[in-house]
Amino acid sequence: MSIQLEERLFIAGKFVEGNGERIDVINPANKEKLASVHVAGQKEVDAAVDAAEKAWPAWADGDPSTRSRIMHKLADLVDENANTLGMVQSLEMGKPLKDSIIEAHGVAYVYRWFAGAADKIHGKTSLNVPGFLGLEIRQPYGVTAGIIPWNGPLAMLAWKTAPALATGNASIIKTSEKSPLSALIFAELAVKAGLPDGVLSILSGARETGQLLASHMRIRKIAFTGSAIAGKAVAEAAARSNLKSCTLELGGKSPVIVFDDCDMEDAVTRVLGGFNRNSGQICIAGTRVYVQDTIFDKFSEKLSAAAQSYKVGDPTDESYSSGPQVDILQHKRVLQYIETGKAEGAKVLTGGAAGDEKGFYVKPTIFVDVKDDAIINKEEIFGPVAILHKFTTEEEVLKRANDTEYGLAAYVFTKDVSRAIRFAKGLEAGQVGVNTTGNAHPDLAFGGWKGSGIGRELGHHSIDAYTEVKTIFIR
Repeated sequence: MSIQLEERLFIAGKFVEGNGERIDVINPANKEKLASVHVAGQKEVDAAVDAAEKAWPAWADGDPSTRSRIMHKLADLVDENANTLGMVQSLEMGKPLKDSIIEAHGVAYVYRWFAGAADKIHGKTSLNVPGFLGLEIRQPYGVTAGIIPWNGPLAMLAWKTAPALATGNASIIKTSEKSPLSALIFAELAVKAGLPDGVLSILSGARETGQLLASHMRIRKIAFTGSAIAGKAVAEAAARSNLKSCTLELGGKSPVIVFDDCDMEDAVTRVLGGFNRNSGQICIAGTRVYVQDTIFDKFSEKLSAAAQSYKVGDPTDESYSSGPQVDILQHKRVLQYIETGKAEGAKVLTGGAAGDEKGFYVKPTIFVDVKDDAIINKEEIFGPVAILHKFTTEEEVLKRANDTEYGLAAYVFTKDVSRAIRFAKGLEAGQVGVNTTGNAHPDLAFGGWKGSGIGRELGHHSIDAYTEVKTIFIR
């Protein structure tokens, strides 16, 4: 497949030069340069804001069916070009091609959901104040921004832009410098779909570009997905500038609880996928695995064997289940965590080393004999590393599972419906999977408790997140 890779910024419906700086994009599967993208500085950020301010009023005030029609057309184009979008994402960040193509179709699905919501944004009326008709209406912020991560550039692009556009906002997206290319292909499709110039801008750059957006006085709403450290910096910049509204999704250290009445074969398969999907580079990865003592030895044996046969290699080759870490920095980070685990006295059940030297590969790794306060058990590794713990009682494991500053996702495997409901209520997480790992759907909220973020994405929560409420009293 021959693909022309765009390297420039997308502002006001056109691809334009950046500030003169360039950032190389490296293919993590072979360490070769793919492209060298332009960087957005203050001038380019201001130009995107100018274009957004010019475009959004007509976009918001027009017939919402027009927004819906254009978004449906864009969804159709994404479906038609899913193979190209998937290949570019696979090349830029190492996600298996088959998964990247599925993700591209998922972008279209998200756009169709929000296209359907564009003309269903309602407020309420009240006759509860004597002598007045009270109204609550929802209106768009106007200029919004999104900062998306490198581990799912297509999906996160959709999660940030689709609700913003459906509610009548303009959206400025800052891509990750590690995986900026698939979003630029998407921008080309937006032009073909008829999206008005300025309603969407795509900027590439490093953290400095994100800070320019977070601190910009004419941006009223920002959404960020990434690390807790970076998220706090975004929130601080937003507060210090114009107190813009923030939606933050900041990662996790998700527990998986496996009871002895589970379907073991199914649990092994899903736990394996839960910490290896996307090379472990997924915020809802189930990495702290608590297995009931009565089945611990058998479960760990089966999971270890499955991990050893899990094929890691070229993400464009469909015979492999997982690809590389995104770049040299992430590769070194994961390997350093593995060495830290060994130094802390944990035992490597399988893996524990780098893979093929042609790319940034890490073998699926499972630790046992890990203390609850160990670094590898507390900090988000963002690689194919799981920690197996043994537990005895429900009360014990619930307390240990919740003993984390993160609260994005949690999982429980059991055939006992009552137990499943108890744990779904008791686990301190924004999302709980019962006999499953790693789900998301545009009809349902996604977001975290505790240190995993603020606010929710997807579903009607996104409609609320991208609109402001205005109360009107009519005497």
